[in-house]
Amino acid sequence: MLATLDRNPKSIDDIVDELAHIFVGVDLETLRKDTIEFLQYFVDEEFLCIGENADSCQDYENKESNEKLENTAIAFGSDDCVKSIFKTNEFLRSIHIEIANVCNERCVHCYIPHKYKVNVMDSDLFYRIIEEGRQMNIIHVTLSGGEPLLHKNIVNFLIKCRALDLSVNVLSNLTLLTDEIVDEMKKNPLLSVQTSIYAMNPDIHDGITKLQGSLEKTICGLEKLMKAKIPVQISCPIMKQNKDDFVNVIRWGYDHNISVAVEPVIFASYDHTGDNLSNRLSLEEISKAFDYELAEGYAETISNLAKEKEALKGNDPICSICRYSFCISVTGEVYPCVGWQSNVIGTLDNQNLNEIWKNSDKIKYLRKIKRKDFVKCVDCKDRGYCTVCMMSNSNENQNGDAFKINEFYCNVAKLKHEKITIYRNENLSFDK
Repeated sequence: MLATLDRNPKSIDDIVDELAHIFVGVDLETLRKDTIEFLQYFVDEEFLCIGENADSCQDYENKESNEKLENTAIAFGSDDCVKSIFKTNEFLRSIHIEIANVCNERCVHCYIPHKYKVNVMDSDLFYRIIEEGRQMNIIHVTLSGGEPLLHKNIVNFLIKCRALDLSVNVLSNLTLLTDEIVDEMKKNPLLSVQTSIYAMNPDIHDGITKLQGSLEKTICGLEKLMKAKIPVQISCPIMKQNKDDFVNVIRWGYDHNISVAVEPVIFASYDHTGDNLSNRLSLEEISKAFDYELAEGYAETISNLAKEKEALKGNDPICSICRYSFCISVTGEVYPCVGWQSNVIGTLDNQNLNEIWKNSDKIKYLRKIKRKDFVKCVDCKDRGYCTVCMMSNSNENQNGDAFKINEFYCNVAKLKHEKITIYRNENLSFDK
């Protein structure tokens, strides 16, 4: 729910509309009531403020004499107060925990080099992380790998998260899903699962994962979760191997009321070698894939996201990393995000979470980076169709320069902008 909020004014109805694509099958009035109730908690805790419209939200943000509102991070609308906006103060609300980087699949596009897929997290370290996080009032954890279900204590980890009232997102290929795990997942109403399906053709999907029978097992896992009424999402990165079949994944998701997120540009592995990029689509292949996306109904989502990005200003933060979240590896190293593991910003060997969050010089530096620091990007006409990602920038080049932007991303953004413009002109009712 918090992820639907941003710096731009947004009505509660718009928030609920976005959530309806995630909480599939939930009555809209129930979803609206629960969303307001959830966000009201943050109003009471002074992380949110309420305004009748966009201007009043801005007024709340700028009234320095009002101590209560000075510390407010977000404004949102309830029944009569219908707009929202982020401020810039930082509070840790989410931790991405890599509980196992070992994996039973060997996906050809993976950002984790295969030679590093060897460890699982010590269970005591996991319990320490979420206990310290809960003391800092975190509300969400993501459990990932590698393959997190390879950890022998995954069920106990889920039990502990439920006991601490944590929202949990599990990223898993689901090939190792058991009834015991499903039974525990059902008990946490704040839990969701995201998995990857690359194609509905097993030869293509299994060819990407390098695990024979993986598509059948993943779909079987999805069906178990759906039967248990556990919220699920599908991620479908597009690469050379599945560029002609990913549409069938989208359609399968539609048929089963599951949201499918597609991404036509895979990012480089974090060891700066770029070994996985031989699987990345060419610009011509991305153009064709984007046409498929538009034909499958993604135009409005892409256009709305572009409008949000275009509204951002030079002084806006470039990213949410180290402002609301960070990632912890199996060995207790802390990174800005899961894909940027060449940038260690702290370690739990000699510090606790709170000390790292408050005192790390690298975190302080990352928080200061603004959109204007990317001179080429801040006023680019295609900025709405591009994500200026420091992790991706760093991984793309051997020296790890987070400010060096690969021209390929600029060309992709230009392509998307042109395609959406043509689509809009050919579908005059698109913006209405």
